[in-house]
Amino acid sequence: MNPSDPLLWLTVVLVAPIAGALLPLGFGVVGARRAARAASVVAWVGAAALLVLGANAQWGAYFGIDSVSDLFLFVVASIYALSTWHSRAYLAAIHAPFLTSQRYYALLGAFAFAMLLTLSVSDLGLMWIGVEGTTIASALLIVLERRPASVEAAWRYTLIASAGLSIALFALILLYGTTGTLNAFELAAHPLPLTAPIAFAVSLALIGYGTKVGLFPMHTWLPDAHSEAPSPISALFSGVLLPTALYAFLRVYDVVAAPVPATLYGLVVVVGLATAVVAAFLLQRQRSYKRLFAYSSMEIMGLAVVGVGLGGIALYGALVLVVAHAFAKSAAFYTSGNVLRHTGTTRMEEVRGLRTRLPWTGATWAASAAAVTGAPPFGTFLGEVLILTGAFALGQYAVAAALVVVIVISFIGVNWQIGRMVFGSEDREAAREAEPIRDLGIPWLCLGVTVAIGVASLPYLAPAIRAAAMSLGGSL
Repeated sequence: MNPSDPLLWLTVVLVAPIAGALLPLGFGVVGARRAARAASVVAWVGAAALLVLGANAQWGAYFGIDSVSDLFLFVVASIYALSTWHSRAYLAAIHAPFLTSQRYYALLGAFAFAMLLTLSVSDLGLMWIGVEGTTIASALLIVLERRPASVEAAWRYTLIASAGLSIALFALILLYGTTGTLNAFELAAHPLPLTAPIAFAVSLALIGYGTKVGLFPMHTWLPDAHSEAPSPISALFSGVLLPTALYAFLRVYDVVAAPVPATLYGLVVVVGLATAVVAAFLLQRQRSYKRLFAYSSMEIMGLAVVGVGLGGIALYGALVLVVAHAFAKSAAFYTSGNVLRHTGTTRMEEVRGLRTRLPWTGATWAASAAAVTGAPPFGTFLGEVLILTGAFALGQYAVAAALVVVIVISFIGVNWQIGRMVFGSEDREAAREAEPIRDLGIPWLCLGVTVAIGVASLPYLAPAIRAAAMSLGGSL
């Protein structure tokens, strides 16, 4: 057993969530929780080892990883572990859940496995199966609390996401018919000139995988699913499911020889910008704080897609933004779960004075809102600045101006609403409630990672982001 062998650690990454999906079914509540937690930690250790090793290898025709895979595997495994550990407090507050704790943890492990599998294969067909698998594994998790709105959200998510992925499947069929292979690494090593079939395939992939990313106008499932799911699952949806779908599109987009013709990268930029603009204005009209954060995720993914389309330093900024946002948005949803448990509502007008009732929770929530909207010194700020820098470097001043407007509108909309709930007028007779500090440890850990990305950078994460960006044709 060679600890420097990437195959060893990739096997750990894939086997651990399978164990996390199967073992809980054979235990009681406490045993299921411990088994799921242990599996998530083991998966994280394997992903961290791949990141540190800078693993770049292929095994046969179907499995392979590189610097881009290493980065996304680490982020997915991190949020999987954090959500698994954070689930205990949330589950304890649910009365008559649709799923038992054992089935909840089993589906959570299956959900994580589908994402990790997507990131571990070199075959675009298997990658598509992995993305589709995330829909199957996660749909039942949305209806955990048995609300009619949750059931509707689960059905909408399943139907719309599957319809979008059907379009992505047509893209892969067209790509295979044109090239004779679906090996993403081979296609990236020998990029193709932009012909009509290739352009059509990439466009279909943008629509198909863009449905799962939450791009406009295929986004309609996103606010319902993200807001109705339990908070630990919402963190997985917003933090890593959307980036996993984006990763699948990146692999298809990477088959086009650089420099990408303006017609194609212009389409990507327009779709991303439209998504960010629509989300920025829609979040102003929300009455639920979980829907507010859901539309914020849609806006962030729109900005990231703009960075992907622009390329260069903007692509590097898109990866920084996606990674930092994964931790920041997870902190926001974890804290939202704490607020929901104490207040019993997700309606923003019914939540006020958290600085008095729940001062530690209120402080964490305010910091999370600042992090997800790109306030310095969080890593999301750095990512947005790099995307803007890329737009200016290419002379895309209209795009840059539109991005600035979107960022400002989103920043004001989210922080104004969260600020009202934390610092707004409160009932003078309301007493401070007990809030276990352990429930806030994980959100603050996420915020710490986001700050580290923006200020000092983590020892291995920042070089990994640079390597991933250069692998995709980005630059510093």
